[in-house]
Amino acid sequence: MQAKDIMTRPVTSVSETAGIRKAIEIMIAADVSGLPVVGDDGSLRGIITEGDMLRRKELDLRAAADAGTVDALRDYVHGNSWRVDDVMSADVFSVSPSAPLGEIAGLMAVHSIKRVPVVLDGRVVGIVSRRDLLKAVVAGLPDRIPRGEEALCLAIATRLKSDLNLPREQIAVAVQDGNVILTGIVETELHRKAIKVLVESLRGSATIVDNVTTIADRP
Repeated sequence: MQAKDIMTRPVTSVSETAGIRKAIEIMIAADVSGLPVVGDDGSLRGIITEGDMLRRKELDLRAAADAGTVDALRDYVHGNSWRVDDVMSADVFSVSPSAPLGEIAGLMAVHSIKRVPVVLDGRVVGIVSRRDLLKAVVAGLPDRIPRGEEALCLAIATRLKSDLNLPREQIAVAVQDGNVILTGIVETELHRKAIKVLVESLRGSATIVDNVTTIADRP
């Protein structure tokens, strides 16, 4: 799946020339915790979030930096200005509509962000939030494979090699009456668990007869 498949659109955004009150009103009305900030041409200029609002002077949050320092002055502007472009984060990570979900999830994890704007030809066309990614997880279905015991056996053996680097010589796979029979030896219990998860993820697998042992189990 790609960003275009799960992104929220149309995008609820705010103009860079808008005031902070307007941004807050939009967030509350749309029930969102962050807004892309756009220019008159629809281009992405930044992002403003609930977290930015928590640094407001009205909440009596004192700046830790000494008065007059660069950090203190920056905090003062952020906490006192009523202009969106003064409070927004200008350094924004964005993706194209064709970006894979793994890339988006990676950006969120590495940079501790909750949403990623989707940009096409310089304009914001959507936004992907953590909630959108969770919806994609819930919507995910087990892999579809051809019907028939022989096809299921081949699919499992192929995935064991491609996903877990376990060749057929190490893990034998048989399917009888819809039951998957696994036989072989692996290094750890974690290997056994990974094998079980893999088989369960393939549609058509019923009961798993687990004859796989670990090296520690060998006499």
